[in-house]
Amino acid sequence: MSVNETIKKEETDYKAMQLKVGLEVHQQLATKTKLFCGCPCFIEAEFSPDSDLLERFPIQFTRILRAATSELGEMDLAAKFEARRVIRVNYLSNKETSCLVEADEEPPHSVNNDALETSLVFALALKSRVIDEIHVMRKIVVDGSNTSGFQRTAVVALGGILEYNSGLSKVGVQSISVEEDAARSVKLEESRTGEKVYVLDRLGIPLVEVALAPIEGTPEEIENAAGSLGRFMRASGRIARGLGTIRQDLNVSVMNSHIIEVKGVQKLEQIGKVVRFEAARQKFFYDLSKEIEQAAGGNLEISLEDATDIFTNTKSNIIKSALSAHGSNARVACILVKDFAGLIGKENSFGSRLGKELGAIARAYGLGGVFHSDELPNYGVTAEEVKTLRDRFMPSEKDAFVLLAGNVEKVSVCSEALIQRLRDSLNGVPPETRATTPDGETVFLRPRPGAARMYPETDIPLIEVSEAYLRKLEDLIPEPWDKQVKKFAAKFKLSAQLAEQLFDSDRREVFEQIVVSTNLSPGFVAYSLIDTIQNLSREEVEVDNVSNDRLRELLIAIDKGKFAKEALPEILRILASNPETKLDEALARSGFESLDEANLAKIVRDVIGANIEIVKSKGMASQSTIMGKVMQKVRGKVDGKIVNEAVSRELGIVTHMKGAD
Repeated sequence: MSVNETIKKEETDYKAMQLKVGLEVHQQLATKTKLFCGCPCFIEAEFSPDSDLLERFPIQFTRILRAATSELGEMDLAAKFEARRVIRVNYLSNKETSCLVEADEEPPHSVNNDALETSLVFALALKSRVIDEIHVMRKIVVDGSNTSGFQRTAVVALGGILEYNSGLSKVGVQSISVEEDAARSVKLEESRTGEKVYVLDRLGIPLVEVALAPIEGTPEEIENAAGSLGRFMRASGRIARGLGTIRQDLNVSVMNSHIIEVKGVQKLEQIGKVVRFEAARQKFFYDLSKEIEQAAGGNLEISLEDATDIFTNTKSNIIKSALSAHGSNARVACILVKDFAGLIGKENSFGSRLGKELGAIARAYGLGGVFHSDELPNYGVTAEEVKTLRDRFMPSEKDAFVLLAGNVEKVSVCSEALIQRLRDSLNGVPPETRATTPDGETVFLRPRPGAARMYPETDIPLIEVSEAYLRKLEDLIPEPWDKQVKKFAAKFKLSAQLAEQLFDSDRREVFEQIVVSTNLSPGFVAYSLIDTIQNLSREEVEVDNVSNDRLRELLIAIDKGKFAKEALPEILRILASNPETKLDEALARSGFESLDEANLAKIVRDVIGANIEIVKSKGMASQSTIMGKVMQKVRGKVDGKIVNEAVSRELGIVTHMKGAD
């Protein structure tokens, strides 16, 4: 049973849990150029193998993250955490998609007016209060995704209202900002351990960020609000579409405890899963903190010891490998926690446990993870080694310990972080930033940043917004989403449901292009782009691997008679597993290569000959029977309409000859 199935089965009471979720939506804008330079907003596809990626982005440079105080003399906690990891960052770029601004070798140019205009139109539509003087700020970014170490962002409006749940519910808008997107993370096989690699094609693309006030409700209600905000943005026609162009950050808290920031939820349907998991995880640690307080008192007794010599001849491959990799510079550290036995490994029904959190922190520091007393002896660590540890360091079986092994410097700084996390366990969950997994779980990234991460951008003058300019922009406020859907459905004679699904997808543009440029019916095109793809997705086919350009190519090929409509699902399966496969090759592999008119006519004549008695007795009334038998042989190779015409033609010849006799 999956994590979210378990949570649903438990029928969590979110009201009693005091669940609150703040939603921040970051949406790329459909501008021609980036926010602070004239480079085009074009993201190259990810190339494989590595040689292709390096060929596409031949300009490379490397930097190392270092923490620094802000202009107010304060150091951000998250920046300090990342700097202690000593991360090397390698950047790849080319002259087509980035310039010296992205490399932080040249000051930013003036702000992109189209991006600013779109953010102001959004503000007016949401009834927000536009700021009369917009100041661009620098927001510290600690993961290396910005070459400068900060992201340029500007708040353009405050307040406002978003309606959701078909207008039955409302949530406040906290702020609307325009900002630059981060660089794109990629992986190279030859990257050094601990090195991050980013491509600069995405860096600087304009984003609009809408931050909503906390919603007190169910995960479904929060997902509904996010969907309504996404629809509002799509109704403008001013946003970029496709996977990766929209990202949602969730600020989740339960029991009025610390806020946990969950970064980068890309798909709408994942929001509910993430909220369910994270709420249940936080409630688990809230309850666990009460047990810890009762067992260990209000102040944990924690110490750090060197246990390297105990594992000199260990049979644990994990510890042995960590020690051999670093030689004399290796260390096995043992963190001792008094009266903590059973609390590190305690687990709820969906997999949350303190040991798992400690392991994630260790991996963030470049170590393989941790072992702890609640799970040992195991993983090659023997009962004798555990006994030696206890005899030397722990007088009581009620005490617990955590082991970590590796480079002495990394072990030292990681130990401090683990000790702090153990102390934080008295207070439920510490404020931190987490990432999501495809299953909707969340994993530790870094401590949550504080107010010290934001300071003024000195290279860009303030931007004045006049009342006269805002009055002009009021004419650009788009029609509500539901009205646009109704008009769209009427124009193409689609059902309301299918029209709505097209509007919600990023394939509306493909639909309109194909309907205008081919003889395919709007209904078939819409069904192919929505229902066919959804059905394949339910079969766990990776349909996201098939780009809109490939979908366009397939539909045009169907219109030209290159293959039949019935073959589309199988062709999509092949392209989903092998995106670089050419169409002709996919057709050959599928067995659905098209038949020319002569070969089709021969198959029809053969079927008629094999069923001549039926034809003699029924004449043209036998067409449906012959048609069915022919389709068994040519399904997916020829369109049914063409087959029907061929059967009618050949039957006409046969019955005419019979009449002549």
